Amino acid sequence: MRWNLGEGEYRLKLRAEARDSSLLTVTDGHRRFLLRDFPMRVGEARDFTFALAVRRADFQKKPPYMGDAIELKISGGCRVGAEIEPAELPVVYCLGDSTVCDQEYDGGDELTRCCGWGQTLGLFLGGEYAVSNHAEQGTHTADCLACHSKPVMSRLRPGDAVLMQFGHNDQKQSFLRPFEGYKENLIRLARLTAERGAKPVICTPINRLIYVDGRLNTYLDDYAAAAREAAKETGAGLIDLHAYTSEAYLRMGKSAEELFYHSPDLDRTHPNDRGAVFIGEKVAGELIRILQ
Repeated sequence: MRWNLGEGEYRLKLRAEARDSSLLTVTDGHRRFLLRDFPMRVGEARDFTFALAVRRADFQKKPPYMGDAIELKISGGCRVGAEIEPAELPVVYCLGDSTVCDQEYDGGDELTRCCGWGQTLGLFLGGEYAVSNHAEQGTHTADCLACHSKPVMSRLRPGDAVLMQFGHNDQKQSFLRPFEGYKENLIRLARLTAERGAKPVICTPINRLIYVDGRLNTYLDDYAAAAREAAKETGAGLIDLHAYTSEAYLRMGKSAEELFYHSPDLDRTHPNDRGAVFIGEKVAGELIRILQ
């Protein structure tokens, strides 16, 4: 199911009729989740409404990530009909790294697919906000200012929001130390967003699931602290994903490994589908609170 469309926001109306009892999942062509494992009983008919954004943006590491089209992928034993029309909708933009971006590979299962939390936000924002994900693998704050933020800033309007989460790749660059280049760049991104009447929201980086001498690692602690300071100094919203994920890993113990990408071994940085949904639900809930 595909529509060729220009840049903008759209309201998608979908009607699903279940031919058997099954779980309905709907994603767009970049594996952004609109529905995930929604239970449908045989003979049941349901109507759904989604908010979508079409963007075309040239990133530095790969070709334009989205053309002028929306393509839906449906799984589950349902007959589906849909219609789409332009709509005036606020947009939530995502800027970040591989833990945020659209991971498009759809092979394997929910444990063995890498997934960014930005591609799960559509599950939780109630169709009120269109999500435009400009995060990309390997990106740090300097990359973002030089490239990824520009198409976002050119389209921002009052009522929009910009989520930003960095740190994993800044950590690898000597010029992006926590309280110097990294924090300074977050402040610049937050101020550029606010100048356009939109709401900047800084997320501390999700933690890695690494234990050192029996204790959860502290590799990103200074980056999380610097992000908190940047939010305080600019009046940006703050979503403390570092604290949230660290506390969750400790609470979950060994089962926290089920939140991470398995391909073929456990990746201790990148979420899988399950982990991205776990984090995305937190981000969406906090974002709604911040925007109220």
